[in-house]
Amino acid sequence: MTSVSTRQRAYRGALLFSVLVGLAATGYGVFDPHTLEVYSDSPDSVDIAQCAEKATWPDILRWWSGTWVQSGSPYYRPLSSMAFWLQYKAFGWDFQGYVIVSWLLHGLICAFLFRFAYGLLPGTPLERAVFAALAVVLFNVRRGPSGPGWIPAPVAYGVVAWWPGQTDQLCLACCLPALILLDRWLSERHRRHLGWAIALWGVALLFKEMAITMPVPAGLLVLLRRGPEALRLWERSQGVRRLSLGLLWRLTVPGLLLSGGFLLARRAMVPEAWGPRAREAGYFLTKVLWYAAELPQAIITARGAWVVVVSLFLALCLYVYARLPRRPAVVWPALVMLLGAGALAQALAGNFAIITVPREMAAIGTMTLFLLGIIVLLHVRSGPTWALLAMLAAIHVPILHVQGPHYLYWPAAFWGLVNASLVKYVWDSHTSGRLRFGRAAPEPCTRTTEGTGG
Repeated sequence: MTSVSTRQRAYRGALLFSVLVGLAATGYGVFDPHTLEVYSDSPDSVDIAQCAEKATWPDILRWWSGTWVQSGSPYYRPLSSMAFWLQYKAFGWDFQGYVIVSWLLHGLICAFLFRFAYGLLPGTPLERAVFAALAVVLFNVRRGPSGPGWIPAPVAYGVVAWWPGQTDQLCLACCLPALILLDRWLSERHRRHLGWAIALWGVALLFKEMAITMPVPAGLLVLLRRGPEALRLWERSQGVRRLSLGLLWRLTVPGLLLSGGFLLARRAMVPEAWGPRAREAGYFLTKVLWYAAELPQAIITARGAWVVVVSLFLALCLYVYARLPRRPAVVWPALVMLLGAGALAQALAGNFAIITVPREMAAIGTMTLFLLGIIVLLHVRSGPTWALLAMLAAIHVPILHVQGPHYLYWPAAFWGLVNASLVKYVWDSHTSGRLRFGRAAPEPCTRTTEGTGG
């Protein structure tokens, strides 16, 4: 009984911590007059408020068969239209009220993200709680691109302060619990969990079209939980092979067909609504490369390619040190890294002391962590990391034809999950003895024949 209550306290404490982290990381922009002023001038904010002000009951019914509330951006998002209209009725032109709604939504999403990570990551209940909370922290600190009218800040901070981004929040606030319920159905097989998951997915589609990708993460979750059996296409019965689809095909294929049907129905019902557009293959390839390596590209653009070379040198030094069977004192590898980084900076940037400049140090540290993450990823052979990485790739599909900071809210959440799983893999490698940091590896055991009968 004591251990159960201890686990429950650890879970609840980490869950509360995750919500508070989300609220604290984004709270300044909710109450700072300057931030509110910057985003209040957004054309989207003004257009949505004006349209909501003029909306009548016939307009509200029209949202279900026509374009949504914002006249300047014709999308089909009836539930988002209803949400903005209700907020206008509550707050009018006081945009801080809308931002507070976004803030509370973000706290709820952090709770859902914690719960999804807790169920997905392996380990003891305490470990799962700690690393699930880490996923939420990483979600809140992930930075996105900056531009005119967008404060250079973490993605979550900007989306909360710019309240039209609620469309992304409301959609994700439905899709995360849908994945949680699907995961529970896979383990408990209660039909109501699957039914509620499908219902939440349908609601998410009416908030924003990002939800069309959900059948892919759902299929990856099935594959992670059920393994190769979920991919089965045939089975042999009484010597005869017959078609027998695994669970992945029975869930994902109908889900993709429903997503395609939703897009076709929307096009037929609202032909003027914006949606995914066909472009040349080169355009999409460029966007894929940009999203996959936005961090290195931003660092190279701001600081120069020399930072990447220095960071790669440091990452390799740390990797070699961690893998050495018998390690020297920390001072020696630290000296090698310092002198090597200084020599590379002198050769490539013309000044060995540039590595001591705070901004350059931050860029080098960030790039080194990025490269270490790639090194760790190459060692992962099992667990949720690759499934989460594939989910991350899937949710980028609807945003390959657009480029706006708020579109990175979903990717920021899944990057938090991926990076937390990588840190969890390193921790598991350390605790299992496969990788030991800061100490010499143990001497290999010599096998004896005592007690073995020969």
